[in-house]
Amino acid sequence: MKRRLREIFRGWHRMAEPAPVDADQLPLEEQRLQDLSARIRSGILFYPVVWLLIGGIIVIKSPSQSKLVMSAAIFVLEVAITAFRFHLLHKCAGYTHFHHTRQFRYIDLGVALSALCWSAILLSSLMNTPFREHYSLIITATLALSSGALINLSIRKQTVRWYLIALYSPSVIVLSLGWADQPPGLGLVFLFYCLAMYHLTRLPRREYERAALSNLQLQEQARRLTELSNNDALTGLRNRRYFETTLKQECSRGQRLNYPLALLIIDIDFFKTINDEYGHMVGDHCLRHVAKVISEEFLRAQDTVARIGGEEFAVILPGMNQSDAMALAETLRRSVYDNPFTVEGTQRTVSVSIGCSASVHPHEYSPASLMKHADQALYLSKSKGRNQVSFIETKQ
Repeated sequence: MKRRLREIFRGWHRMAEPAPVDADQLPLEEQRLQDLSARIRSGILFYPVVWLLIGGIIVIKSPSQSKLVMSAAIFVLEVAITAFRFHLLHKCAGYTHFHHTRQFRYIDLGVALSALCWSAILLSSLMNTPFREHYSLIITATLALSSGALINLSIRKQTVRWYLIALYSPSVIVLSLGWADQPPGLGLVFLFYCLAMYHLTRLPRREYERAALSNLQLQEQARRLTELSNNDALTGLRNRRYFETTLKQECSRGQRLNYPLALLIIDIDFFKTINDEYGHMVGDHCLRHVAKVISEEFLRAQDTVARIGGEEFAVILPGMNQSDAMALAETLRRSVYDNPFTVEGTQRTVSVSIGCSASVHPHEYSPASLMKHADQALYLSKSKGRNQVSFIETKQ
């Protein structure tokens, strides 16, 4: 029987071992921080509310001026600590996810302060104070409150540890030294309760970590699938679908906020000749080469570079007017021409023709208008001999 119980305990202990964390792929600590903050935020108000009920019962059951003063003082202290904890959570939210350690310290500090305040209430029921005759009510409320709090705090063992230490260690010390009016054995009961609860929180913490890791893995898979659906497989640039969606959004935003929006359409000159002369493998290499030059040239985070056709690319330039867009397009044209790609051990120069359009008037902020004028400008560049940048002014 003894051996069987030991095997059961060891099996349960292995189940409660911490889950492995891959910090690079699964930001478990960030998820734990968010969940712990949300759980604590909903439970902070419990302390003043519970004491308002307990203190009210004590004062009504056996009224006295000393009990009323002590109850009121404790309630004021609970309210002050509650306000301070909300301040700590607000301060904690101001840090980025790179400051997990500091954020967890703020959370642990708030938890310890509330626990210490209630620990003072528990001590007042164990020592010669007006609350001594109500020690059974206060102890029952303390055990119930701490059991509920540990359910929320169980997802992080350090927080559980600080909570139990702050709440019960003063009473255990006072009872062990014989400074309380209650029997010292009660301190052993508190100590056993703390050890048992600390150990029991391991299993829900393990289950939380498993669920959180699974959820994070699903989120990462969904993100990767979204990236794959939005990217061009050959060049790594955004694809046509993403380009059309983004262009609509930028047109709406530009019209609403009244800032300019420019569009470039880029076409590789004589691309069919490259395919016919060297084959499609070299043609793909040429496409990747031009895509790399384009993506390296446009470094602003708000710019969108996409492959919208066989050898055709497009660049959305939010907040850029006609002159700036033309200057940028000319820089891009020179960059492509000045950076030949290697084919069969030789350098092959490639050029591009670029059409540019820009919206500056409210009625021009539409994808159809931008695409129409950019296509016309691209046709103009082709008709002028290619390796050109052209712009067609829109009419009001």
